[in-house]
Amino acid sequence: MRFRVLGALEGWSGQTRIPFGGPREQRVLALLLLEANRTVSLSHLVDALWDETPPATAGKQIRNAVSRLRSALVAGPGETGDITAVGDAGYRMAVSEGALDSAEFDRQVAAAESARVAGDLAECAELLGAALELWHGPALAGLSGRVIEARAAAWNERRLAVQETYTDHQLALGRHTEVVASLSAIVAEYPLREKPVSQLMLALHRGGRQSEALAAFHGLRTRLADEMGLDVPPALDLLHQRILANDPSVAAPEKPRATEGGPVAAPARVPRQLPAASRHFTGRRRQLKLLDELLDHAVQFGGTAVISAIDGTAGIGKTTLAIHWAQRNAERFPDGQLHVNLRGFAPGSRPLAPVEAIRGFLDALGVPAESVPEELDARAALYRTLLAGRRVLIVLDNARDTDQVRPLLPGSTSCAVVITSRSQLTGLIAAEGATPVTLDLLSAVESLDLLARRLGPERTAAEPEAAAELVELCARLPLALSIAAARALVSPRLSLADLVAALRDVRHRLDTLDIGDASTDLRAVFSWSYGHLSDCTRRMFRLLSVHPGPDITVPAAASLTGVTVTEARRALYDLTRAHLVMEHVPGRFTFHDLLRAYAGELAATHDSEAERRTVLLRVLDHYLHTAHASARLLSPVPIPLTLGDPEPGAVPETLADARRAAEWMEAEEQVLMATVTQADVNGFDVHSDRLGWILMGVSDRRGPNPASPPDPWGPRRSGVHRGLGTSYSWLVAYPAALTHLEHCAGVYRDLDDSTGLAHTYFGLSSVLEHRGRYQEALEYAQQAAELFHVVAHQHGEARARNAAGWLLGRLGDFAASLTQCQQGLALYSVLGDRPMQAVAWDNLGYAHHGLGQYAEAVAAFERSLEITRAAGDLAEEVVTLSYLGDTHHAAGDTAAAAETRRTALTILEGLEPREVAVLREVTHL
Repeated sequence: MRFRVLGALEGWSGQTRIPFGGPREQRVLALLLLEANRTVSLSHLVDALWDETPPATAGKQIRNAVSRLRSALVAGPGETGDITAVGDAGYRMAVSEGALDSAEFDRQVAAAESARVAGDLAECAELLGAALELWHGPALAGLSGRVIEARAAAWNERRLAVQETYTDHQLALGRHTEVVASLSAIVAEYPLREKPVSQLMLALHRGGRQSEALAAFHGLRTRLADEMGLDVPPALDLLHQRILANDPSVAAPEKPRATEGGPVAAPARVPRQLPAASRHFTGRRRQLKLLDELLDHAVQFGGTAVISAIDGTAGIGKTTLAIHWAQRNAERFPDGQLHVNLRGFAPGSRPLAPVEAIRGFLDALGVPAESVPEELDARAALYRTLLAGRRVLIVLDNARDTDQVRPLLPGSTSCAVVITSRSQLTGLIAAEGATPVTLDLLSAVESLDLLARRLGPERTAAEPEAAAELVELCARLPLALSIAAARALVSPRLSLADLVAALRDVRHRLDTLDIGDASTDLRAVFSWSYGHLSDCTRRMFRLLSVHPGPDITVPAAASLTGVTVTEARRALYDLTRAHLVMEHVPGRFTFHDLLRAYAGELAATHDSEAERRTVLLRVLDHYLHTAHASARLLSPVPIPLTLGDPEPGAVPETLADARRAAEWMEAEEQVLMATVTQADVNGFDVHSDRLGWILMGVSDRRGPNPASPPDPWGPRRSGVHRGLGTSYSWLVAYPAALTHLEHCAGVYRDLDDSTGLAHTYFGLSSVLEHRGRYQEALEYAQQAAELFHVVAHQHGEARARNAAGWLLGRLGDFAASLTQCQQGLALYSVLGDRPMQAVAWDNLGYAHHGLGQYAEAVAAFERSLEITRAAGDLAEEVVTLSYLGDTHHAAGDTAAAAETRRTALTILEGLEPREVAVLREVTHL
């Protein structure tokens, strides 16, 4: 019995073709053959037979299909075609050697590689040709289903890769005329595939058909430009230039001669060691452009060998980028491409020693084993000698440090080296002039593109909100996104929304992203970087998970870990070099959520609960004591708060003056808000109360009206609740904000404190507006305005009247809205507050529009635009343009409305994706 899957599914018993039954039986058989002699799980069979929700009888239907297949095959136990049940786990099909064309294809390709390594290129080509002859059409042609089609596509891609390798060997053997016909057919079938076009160009040129070779190039260039908006790759353009110049480097090689009584000798050994490039490569345009420019510059001006060091955190896509670029430029290195995994950060193995790596390169370059020196220096000298004057690309993947890489660098300026490492190879950059290429997380757009490439654009388009959230939950880390996509692919019934729901739980996020493969397990991948750190740096990494975030400074890290500032700085920079944290702005360090989750797991394992609580207490004391010192410098009224000594090990910052205090409060604003929440959640009530109190006191003094009298909030617990209310409203925790603000209002009423009550009413108005409770919000805004007026707090009154005017407009009372907004604008004009004048003009325009006074509305919006444009506030300009466009449209001026919309959309194109998303939601552009 023998079977075919490399084409339409067929089976033969002797000379008799075996009938397999209907589509269900054929799909079951196809999966069993693709996993010949291995168990195929029942769940995998169910996924393959039913793309959507399977019926309740799925298991029974599969058992029936297997029963019918057994009857058709009539194989004895252990013979080819015998299908056995493996408990309740699934089924296994026995297939003997030579009985399955895909297995025979694998065998022939492996034998060809052995012949190539042995130097017998002719035998290698013959074996590859025999492997390709086993194909009689696309794999599993005629069978449908998501799983089957995905497996078939992988096999078809492999066939093309082997075909390209076979053609390379044929060209190297001088058999260019023999491959023209097959290459022409491949280019016709895959018109955008670059490799066959370059091979066809070479074959035609070497056969004296230069005009046809150039026509093949121009055809691809036109297709790429018209269909994808892309230029031809630099390597193909270089080949085109060499053909035009009749460069000797693209001439046909001398025909190899048969040795006496031996095989045909291959030409000089040309290593082609690059792994296959990823089919799903996404983004990294800036880095690709930089690598291309470095190579172009070296070709044009000469100088030292091009050395590029790609660094970045685990799972960021360093190897993917290096291989993608290397494959794209392989033709520019006709003397070969060398590749080695240096295992600098690999699980369960030691880093590859330079002496071993060079031995592998010397083997690839054809040096007989007996001629390879034993000593590293001698091997490196021979290696550099062999590369002298040759155009060779060397990819050194996963390097641990500079010492591992330096002996592998060529001396020839004609070579190029690309290195990937999780460490910043600073020594290589300084001494060898390597160019650093640091990878950051993908953008949101690139991440969505990666998901769409892996899952199919239809699936991400069907659940856009879930896809967008999935991107953020995976921290826009390419490896995490690929794992999530793999989970979705192997479980077609799992919606993206289901996957997102599982990932929202940060405690189990790494479990959800574990697919049982050590090479892609995020914990394992992160551990390879963590394992190379010193003990004190490991401790710093673990304890960063206790910090409230979103980022941390060196002094705060010293308090967190209880070490000196010098030790903390050293640990943070060690983590930065290992790409476990990043210094996203000078002096401030952060890491993405998946690394935070991993650090938290390590802390739970290695640091006791009592130790973690002490750590949190130290960092809370750091921020409380520093914020207190800052408030004392910033406030003209003494802060009536006495703090005890900070927790031992905490090192609050010393602030020299009010300017430094203001800078610290500005820089730490998000951290302080998160710290209030962290203290509250973990039961540190004193810290949460006092920090909330201090923050509110400082925020009250940030308005643009320094002449206003300070708010005499004094030593009252109401200040704590007002601070917490504001903090919670910033955190969009509106119910908690209302609770604290309402309590605060009661205390201020009891104290007959009009200023404090006015501030609190304004806070309540803001929270209620966000909750959509406009009438209640209006009442609080109007009361706040009257109270601010009584105490002569002009800025507060202006804010409250402007807010009241906006709320009246939302409630449809545009005449009253106009009056309130005019009063607010007049106050802002007196105060010289230009940004808030723009907001007031917007509100006036909104009121005029509501009254049908379109000319007045247009004039108001244009006044607002003058101010926002002068200030360079692009986001506010988009909002105003949206209102202005609506007014033009309501007035019947469709041309002006369209022009205004175009202007707004043009501005949106230049903004950050997250800001664009918010503005589109607000303006409906």
